[in-house]
Amino acid sequence: MMTGRRKNYVSQFGFKTKLPILFLVILLFFWGLWISSKLQITGMAVYLLFWFLSYGVIYAGTCKNCIYYGKSCPIPLEGSCVQHFFRPGRAGFGIQSLLWAVIAYVIRFCLPIFIIIRDQMIITGMGYLGILTLFWIIHLGFTGCPNCINDQCPLNFDYKKGSGK
Repeated sequence: MMTGRRKNYVSQFGFKTKLPILFLVILLFFWGLWISSKLQITGMAVYLLFWFLSYGVIYAGTCKNCIYYGKSCPIPLEGSCVQHFFRPGRAGFGIQSLLWAVIAYVIRFCLPIFIIIRDQMIITGMGYLGILTLFWIIHLGFTGCPNCINDQCPLNFDYKKGSGK
C-alpha cells in the first residue's frame, strides 16, 4: 500500500498538522509560477488558469464526495473550501474520486514539468520534482492518509475492495 501506517482517525485536521503540506503547496505554487515565467506573461497566465481550474476539477470530482466535505482537509484550500462552490455529492468517495484528484494535480503541475523537460532545466527540475515528491510522501505517509477516516478511499488501510463507489 502507498500510505503510511494508520496513526489516528482524525475527523478534522488542525493547522499544525497541515503546516508541512501548506508550506510545500506554497513552495510548489510559486516555484511553478517562476518556471512558467520562462514563457513570459502568457506562461504565467496559463499556469494561474490551470491552477484555478484544477480546484474546480478536484472540488467537483473529489472534495464534494469526501467525508471531510466542509471540514478541515489535510491539503489547504481543498475540502475546507468546497462547500462554497458545490453541494455535497451522493456518489461516495472511491476510485473515481481518487482519479479526479489525480487529474487535478496533473493539471496543476503539467506546465512547469513541460517547461522543465522542454528547456532541459535539470537542476530546477530535480528541485521541483523533489519538492513534489516530498509533498506526496508527507501527505500519503505521515499527515493525511494515515489519519484519514475516509474508509471508502482506496488509499485508506480500512478500505475494503468493492466498498468504494
